[in-house]
Amino acid sequence: MKKPKKQTDFRDNVGKILIDLGKLVFGGIIIGGILRGTIPPVILIASGIVVAITLFLLGLRWIVKESKE
Repeated sequence: MKKPKKQTDFRDNVGKILIDLGKLVFGGIIIGGILRGTIPPVILIASGIVVAITLFLLGLRWIVKESKE
């Protein structure tokens, strides 16, 4: 017997989007900024890591909160 397919809702989708945005911020700010060299690399790395981790954790929180309900 097949399991019923779980319907995704707004929170689940937003959580996944936030995780993807965290990946894009990491790639765009950190890697792109280092290659261009216009802003000091220390500032780019620190801000990129903080934003990426924040978005990643926020996305995980939304996904986990949804799966508990």
